[in-house]
Amino acid sequence: MRQHLSSKTASRLVRATMFWLLAISGAMPAASYANATTTVSEFALTLNNASDKVAYAEKADGSAQSVYEKANSAVVFVETDQGSGSGVVVESKGLIVTNAHVVEDARSITVELQGKKYQADVVSQGSSRCLDLALLQIRSQNSLPKLNFTSLNAVRKGQQVFAIGYPQGIKPSSITQGIVSNIYTELGYIQTDANLNHGNSGGALLNSQGELIGINTRKLDADSNGINLAISSEKVQAFILAYKQGLSPSIGQYLIPASQTNTRLAQKLSLNGRESNGRITTGDNLVCVDKSHANIYSFEGKADEPIMIEMFSQQIGSYLVLLAPNGEIIAKGSSEDRNKIARISNNLPQTGTYTLVANTLKPQETGTYRLRATIPLLVQQDKIDRSTPSCLKDGSPCRSYVFSGKANQTITIQLHHSDFEPYLLVVDSDRNVISKGKLERQASVSVKLPHNGNYRLVVSTANPQDRGQFSLSVYTLVENFSANEVSHK
Repeated sequence: MRQHLSSKTASRLVRATMFWLLAISGAMPAASYANATTTVSEFALTLNNASDKVAYAEKADGSAQSVYEKANSAVVFVETDQGSGSGVVVESKGLIVTNAHVVEDARSITVELQGKKYQADVVSQGSSRCLDLALLQIRSQNSLPKLNFTSLNAVRKGQQVFAIGYPQGIKPSSITQGIVSNIYTELGYIQTDANLNHGNSGGALLNSQGELIGINTRKLDADSNGINLAISSEKVQAFILAYKQGLSPSIGQYLIPASQTNTRLAQKLSLNGRESNGRITTGDNLVCVDKSHANIYSFEGKADEPIMIEMFSQQIGSYLVLLAPNGEIIAKGSSEDRNKIARISNNLPQTGTYTLVANTLKPQETGTYRLRATIPLLVQQDKIDRSTPSCLKDGSPCRSYVFSGKANQTITIQLHHSDFEPYLLVVDSDRNVISKGKLERQASVSVKLPHNGNYRLVVSTANPQDRGQFSLSVYTLVENFSANEVSHK
């Protein structure tokens, strides 16, 4: 219906609305009058007649029109098979930021920009329960309009802000205005009283210069009135940086990246077996599940490559989480006590950039730790059950694995987890026994290899009737942690 309004009719509507506003303003508190003015501004900016827009914007708030005209072209309409929301172009090549909850569980995503529709791919996605951000990529032959970020340090309580988006999925976009009510630096939230409704999610929160200070996300709770939240520009930029540096596309589902003063969000993890030192402080990345703090590392891995990563600290309980290039958690390791080693030992599922989260076991903990990563000779997770064939003289079931070794090389065979008392046997390619014997369920044994070649490791049960799962590693370390106890949960 709006498209069929004549210039005269539209002008009458504006005058009638303003008359109604003025008539009741004497009975309304100042705050209510400001909200009503915002509503009329939003209505005026959706009218077709340009002269009416200009005339009203000058009377109400000239900066609202200026911000809208500067920023609106970079705020997009996001539609999925589950619903709709808003988004913001942050790179002219088609990178768009929106809320994770706008695209969660969506099978198809369409972005509408300046009347044109594009199919969009999700390239990184957080979670509404953690960092409510997602990155979309569209393909366009043209350089797209984009918004520039401003620093959270430049945002002040009480400053005027503007929200642009598509509330209730209604097009064209609308603009509302308000102030910054509060700033939650660690969590990365900006609270505003600018009116936000369903569909504004993923849209832009702007300063008076039309710069992006945040991405609108949600109300504080379902019953809140005027308590609306946006994710700060620094958290958005950290999320984009994680994507550009090849970190897990699901990193925002587990932790909120810290605002970085340098250009690297993650430290590079070397796989040479040497120790590196780390420190977890209250300013580091925030783990969503318990609000503990963590450091992020990354390394390049190959499909089927064995990997072993260890974390040791005398000051904190250690916790490790390894994320695959596709975003899945593939391994966890922890030590409940200080002076114990948290260990991850796995075969990598695919080639690409892996993300490691080094975390404290308890939320309030901070302190130093040491980290070591190496490519072991063998990593295996397996089980001995009723179907496992016997291979020893006493009829005990067993599994066997082959690895390559060198003359005079001292290897460590580590049982990280075992449901039974293991019996180990190491033989060379000529079937000469190099080492054999019973081992405790979570223990290690060192073996010096006599020559170059392939060796076979046989894992059996000390009690022929026992069955269960186990995991093991065979490795050579450059140096040892100064710890005697090992824990793996």
